[in-house]
Amino acid sequence: MAGMGVFFACSKEPIIITDSSVKLAFSNDTITFDTIFTTMGSVTKQLKVYNKEKNTLLISKIALAGGTQSPYQINVNGHSGTVFNELELAGGDSLFVFVRITIDPNNQNSPLIVRDSVLFELNGKIQDVDLYAWGQDAHYILPNLNIEGLPPLNIIAREGETVNWTNDKPYVIVGYAVVDSLATLKIEAGTRIHFYNKSGMWIYKGGSIQVDGTKENSVTFQGTRLESDYQNLPAQWDRIWINESKADSYFNYAIIKNGTIGIQAETLTQSLGNTLFLTNTKIVNMSGWGLFTRFYKIEANTILVANTGSSVLNLTTGGSYSFKNSTFANYYSYAVRKDPLLHLSNYFIYSGAQGDIVYNGILEKAYFGDCVFYGTLDEEILIDPFTGTENDFPYLFDYCLLKSSLTGSLQTNESIFNRDPLFVAPYDADFSLETDSPVIDKGIFMGNIFDLDGNSRDLKPDLGAYEYFPPPTKWNKK
Repeated sequence: MAGMGVFFACSKEPIIITDSSVKLAFSNDTITFDTIFTTMGSVTKQLKVYNKEKNTLLISKIALAGGTQSPYQINVNGHSGTVFNELELAGGDSLFVFVRITIDPNNQNSPLIVRDSVLFELNGKIQDVDLYAWGQDAHYILPNLNIEGLPPLNIIAREGETVNWTNDKPYVIVGYAVVDSLATLKIEAGTRIHFYNKSGMWIYKGGSIQVDGTKENSVTFQGTRLESDYQNLPAQWDRIWINESKADSYFNYAIIKNGTIGIQAETLTQSLGNTLFLTNTKIVNMSGWGLFTRFYKIEANTILVANTGSSVLNLTTGGSYSFKNSTFANYYSYAVRKDPLLHLSNYFIYSGAQGDIVYNGILEKAYFGDCVFYGTLDEEILIDPFTGTENDFPYLFDYCLLKSSLTGSLQTNESIFNRDPLFVAPYDADFSLETDSPVIDKGIFMGNIFDLDGNSRDLKPDLGAYEYFPPPTKWNKK
């Protein structure tokens, strides 16, 4: 008689891949909660996580980087939390992570951009998916155009168009905001403009920008981080880049701070005759240059450019410059600074893959009247004409204070050398004057009636952007 066989079905243990080079795949590497969030306050988005291997992966941990303090919440396969441990994902399978954020968009104390990330730990290695949401009600300028060789950008004023930015709520720029040829961007008093990491503004050739701040309501250009630790931190955004035009551009009562380059005023091909006017404006806390030019025309009255990682003023490839009643100071403390605060030249060297290219220009004039140049280096002035052009390099320091060893060779008139101007708190960007400052009453009238604080100058003005007034009654001079 034939025997009866008995068979037992056994489920196989999954084969777990332990190779640390294996990675998860994601439906997105970044989850962005777009501008509709500012009116809704809460929205949920989906992330799909894939195992593209044949065998099983053991995800050691899925977690929010911000932990329980994060405004984000995640849901993994139907379960809510901030940390999930030991999740098996079969070969060829996927799982869902739902991400939600809840913020009151009208809370003016919340950040403009709220960041976090979802972390995935697999075989000892970490992968992450970035999370971004808008934390306040604002005008969000997001990139919608990608051109090879250029950063992501958004054309905010098209050819021939005039665009007005009002102070109803902040403007947040991600990528580059571009003003096209023959277009104009007008910015009214009190407008706040915030740039995300590596973002900036580009006034393309033929375009113009008009910044109409007032003493009571300056126009501010800064990063998106509003926490106290970021108030004076440089390199939070890129720059304001202005090219040649037939129309003038101007900044009046503007504060430009905490970027890489404050203003880059650059002629791309040839001058079209425009002037950049800077009045009652501060450019502070830049990791690179404060004001960088290539063959440009600038007229500046009562400005402060201070505390930069390289030169405060880098005026190159010639041009025409007039600076009056202004303070240029460098007490940068975030890195070792090697470059003097003023670099004036009639050439520029571009270092590319094919080697160095030298661009030459003509210095038409560089006039500095009633100005202060002082910083922490032993030598803060570099006059740098191209070889052979030393006799065609007109500049003058007229009634200025300078920190320089070149006391016998600089072109000066009635200027003071190597005296500490006695700023109140230069490392904190307070460049008003102490009682015993040597620049008090050492200037001549340059036509600027008020100082950077709006105080009246007298017929014997002080050098720099600030007129000294003894506390506490600022109307009784000296």
